[in-house]
Amino acid sequence: MLKKLYLWVVCLLLAGAGVYGENLSNTGQIQYKEEIAPYVAFLKNQNQNPVDYVMGLFDKYDMVILCERDHREITQYDFIYDLVSDKRFIEKVGNMFTELGTSTMNDYLHDFMFASGLSDNEVENKVLHIYRNFSFSPLWEKYNFYDFLKRLYTLNKSLAVNLKINLYFSDMPFSWQGMTQEKYQQFRAGLGKRDWVMADQIIKIFADIAKSTQPRKKALVIMNYRHAFNDFKYADGTKADNTGRYIFEALPGKVANVMLNSVASLYNSTDKTDVRAPISNGKWDAAFEVVGNPSLGFDFKGNTFGADYFDRFPYEKHNLTYQEVFTGFIFYKPLKEHKILCGIPNLFAAGYDKIILDRMAIAGYPVAPEKVNEFIKRNGTLVEDTFEKEYENSIDIILKINQWLLPAKK
Repeated sequence: MLKKLYLWVVCLLLAGAGVYGENLSNTGQIQYKEEIAPYVAFLKNQNQNPVDYVMGLFDKYDMVILCERDHREITQYDFIYDLVSDKRFIEKVGNMFTELGTSTMNDYLHDFMFASGLSDNEVENKVLHIYRNFSFSPLWEKYNFYDFLKRLYTLNKSLAVNLKINLYFSDMPFSWQGMTQEKYQQFRAGLGKRDWVMADQIIKIFADIAKSTQPRKKALVIMNYRHAFNDFKYADGTKADNTGRYIFEALPGKVANVMLNSVASLYNSTDKTDVRAPISNGKWDAAFEVVGNPSLGFDFKGNTFGADYFDRFPYEKHNLTYQEVFTGFIFYKPLKEHKILCGIPNLFAAGYDKIILDRMAIAGYPVAPEKVNEFIKRNGTLVEDTFEKEYENSIDIILKINQWLLPAKK
């Protein structure tokens, strides 16, 4: 409650000072500091929408890796669906790999995606089955991919067999069948090889696609955060243990990677507490605000965005710029329009309340008896959070963006 009140007061103060972005936009002429002028000038000359940009990359590369935002953010999957449902993607690419989902589910996934005539209820039950066996995590409550699977099935249902999208899960092989605490700990001990295993599975399936008679021999890969980074070197000369690195090394000259607009993590972040900040201290988001937050895609090489210090990964020392880690960038919706959507209705139905609770205990995260009802309600109820609600320091993020904007001239 105090945070909401604080946010309301700060926004009022900013609006009164003529600094809050939405109020400035009403004039049609947002004034800005000289420091972001090069970014604004560059953006004013860009006009390629994100789908066209990625399809342009497929003209030059066989594989495009897209760096996903926060696993829970849903608007990014609106863009991803727009991309994979585009006629050019369907006809020329047709293959898609995701970090999300254990590869053990791929046979079931394929049968589902190529099934014909399923009712809405049957689709629901099959997607629930996938989500109940989705990961080595005992619970996956992120709604975006659940919804995406339904939309992708509907798309495939409308397509000829030779044009259906081939979707492959790429995470570690895993099954909850017969799982015990001892077996689970043994599995966890092998997670240090996770990035290599994910890359190896993608590379092998992609090689089979290349040798097949099917005409579509390109692929989109969705990886989250560092898993999408390329084969750069840190300051000490070592290469990161990232899925993207292994793919770039295996397919030299054939892979591009693209970052979706998101937030950075500050140096005082830890594995338990992630302190967020806008990219490049807010300059990027401020520049996009000035030009009206258009959806755009562009290469990093040779412009002021790409030349900026790579501040998205603060955990290792480096002197990298964005153009050294990513091929390009996509801006799709400003931060204030990003949405977190969690909770899977009916996930705990059909006896899965006990099954999932048992899995939580096996994984070492038992739910206390007095917390069971709350746990089930929280993860089985669809709840949407806005950017302001989700990030504890959202006010600081807004202020860092707006520090580059000036009151409109009267």
